[in-house]
Amino acid sequence: MYIMSGNIKTVEFNEAFEYKIINEDLAPLYIKNRGNIEKWIKQRAIYRERPNARAVKRTSRLSHNAGDYETAMKVDAANITDNFWIKKDGDSRTYEDIEFKKNDLFRLSLCRDLTCIGENDIARSPELTNIGTQDKGWNREDGVWWLYKNEPIKEIVSEYITYRLGVAAGLDMAVYEIVNDGEFIKSKDFTCGKYNLQHINGIMVDHKDADGNDITDDDYKYNYDILSSMDPKLAESYLKICAIDALVENYDRHTENYGVLTDRNTGKIISFAPNYDNNNSLYANYNLDTERTGGVLRQFTRFLKESDIKLSFNINIDKVEFEKITDDVKRKTAYDFSAGELKEFIYNGLDVLKDYYRPL
Repeated sequence: MYIMSGNIKTVEFNEAFEYKIINEDLAPLYIKNRGNIEKWIKQRAIYRERPNARAVKRTSRLSHNAGDYETAMKVDAANITDNFWIKKDGDSRTYEDIEFKKNDLFRLSLCRDLTCIGENDIARSPELTNIGTQDKGWNREDGVWWLYKNEPIKEIVSEYITYRLGVAAGLDMAVYEIVNDGEFIKSKDFTCGKYNLQHINGIMVDHKDADGNDITDDDYKYNYDILSSMDPKLAESYLKICAIDALVENYDRHTENYGVLTDRNTGKIISFAPNYDNNNSLYANYNLDTERTGGVLRQFTRFLKESDIKLSFNINIDKVEFEKITDDVKRKTAYDFSAGELKEFIYNGLDVLKDYYRPL
């Protein structure tokens, strides 16, 4: 069997998952740095505890108890945001044959709408490799894939506000839109059929420090040091994501919801992926602590202080633009929140970050 990148063989492996990399440039970063093919395939499967996962599996003619490997392999471990897939010996299909062109299970996966299930066979669906814990669904609109998420309204509002704040600050953010007065939120596929999104866990690995203590692969200093050694621009992009996380108290950043974009033709890292997956921030978890006495902001600034790092960028958000953001949210949803309290929360956070900017 082979891990393919488009129509090019990158890794050859057998049923025991013994492998040989045959194209170093195009092989997945995860395989090059971690080497666990079975785990890599399993991580591409729909999260089995997601509320609508059972319906998606059964409709795809899988047992609801099907394991992650079987689930991913039902669609050759292909997904929307990269061009990797598994090709078995004797398989004559090309990437053009197996890539997803539509999604019959969009609304079933998103909101358990059973009307998609008819007498005709269901086409291959990207929902079997649509990862994450929230109910969601890929929908193709005018030739572009959009990922819809079915979240509580406070998470939709938090995700959208974070997106707008990032844009206002001049940061690279995935595009989000609120749908149906806050029923759903959708984000545009930023890989555009040109790039592969490779999660940062393909670069970072759990390890031990000099004293033998375990360090996880989401440790601030470890990640910053590794990225700095690769390219200072990547390290700066990482700090920008961390800074926004700190500003909006996004506690759920982990090594499978941020990453890098690699060129599908060369395998080279082009840039960090745009910032995405910010639903576990702001109103999603607690009342806003306008005094900013703890949380992610304090963890991040402690790291900056202990590592003697000054940010090479400033996060500035124009107050007129801020008011436009809050007005827009109130116009698009019925969520009740205090714009004044949110403003105090954000600008107090910006004041904390100012102490860590590099002097101009």
